[in-house]
Amino acid sequence: MPTTDLHTHAIIPDALRAMAAAHPEFGPEVFEEGDKTFLRYPGGRARLGPLHPGIFDPDARLAEMDVLGVDRHVVAIAPPNSFYHIPAEPAIDFATMQNDALIAWSDAHPDRLHVFGTLPLQDVDASLVEFARILGHPRVRGIQIGTNIAGVDLDDERFNPLWEASQAANSPIWVHGDQRQLAGADRLSNYYLQNFIGQPLESTIAMGKLIFSGVLERYPDLRFGWCHGGGFLPYQIGRWDHGWGCRPEAVVEIDTHPPSSYFQKMFFDTLTHDPLSLRFLVDRVGPDHVVLGSDYPFDMASADPVGAARGAGLDDAELASVLVGNAERFLRPLG
Repeated sequence: MPTTDLHTHAIIPDALRAMAAAHPEFGPEVFEEGDKTFLRYPGGRARLGPLHPGIFDPDARLAEMDVLGVDRHVVAIAPPNSFYHIPAEPAIDFATMQNDALIAWSDAHPDRLHVFGTLPLQDVDASLVEFARILGHPRVRGIQIGTNIAGVDLDDERFNPLWEASQAANSPIWVHGDQRQLAGADRLSNYYLQNFIGQPLESTIAMGKLIFSGVLERYPDLRFGWCHGGGFLPYQIGRWDHGWGCRPEAVVEIDTHPPSSYFQKMFFDTLTHDPLSLRFLVDRVGPDHVVLGSDYPFDMASADPVGAARGAGLDDAELASVLVGNAERFLRPLG
């Protein structure tokens, strides 16, 4: 079985060109500053980068994977390219274009590159149509969604049809924050705190919404996966359990099982950047609920994700689960 990295991103030039041609008022463009490459978004100064060649070029990616000892990437779009903030019509087109481009990469490298699809979640009905379409491809292994959808949290009832469809299709949901919609953004604008704190904070909030709202209780076979080591939740779960035991607000929707019991329904990537933290994560959520994740190819990625897992003091069985086995337990089965 392959060593599989579940937390990787791509920006595919063919999709960018199609997006810009179809909706130039929203489509991003690639530009250069010196020897660095960036993605610029219309309507302001927002940009993404500098960007690594592997985000555009599958051959560069595959060569690095070989060096890193990673057999397979599950590739998702960069979170800002979810485009939850734009009108539904162009967002639907952008999701289709990006999914088709990711699938084309996978078709060219079927053993090495699999796909987390994207959906235009500002329109849930359209998302269900696109979800059914991409699940016709055998190497679409699930979907990636944001921690919130243009400010709408994941406990909102409008998303229930997606949870139902994902559970019925045995298709997991990989959750990654979008820097456009970070909690506390007004206080995180300097020192790169929007990433250091904002991204793990977003995951923590989203997990709280899904747990305390009862979503995970109502959809018992639905699997969620979390980037950045699960944010702050593994460290703070005792506080949640304590509050569940003494606060009436916490038991409105989940009065039978404490919050920590829902770890069994979730998976967490290894991207903690610290061996002690990774060892704690494995101990806290269980070695069968941690998967390899690098954030390739951004600058906040792990430079050696397999080595980081090996350096966390895991025994052989735990390491095999984290690097290989858990991915197949989490992902939609190959078609």
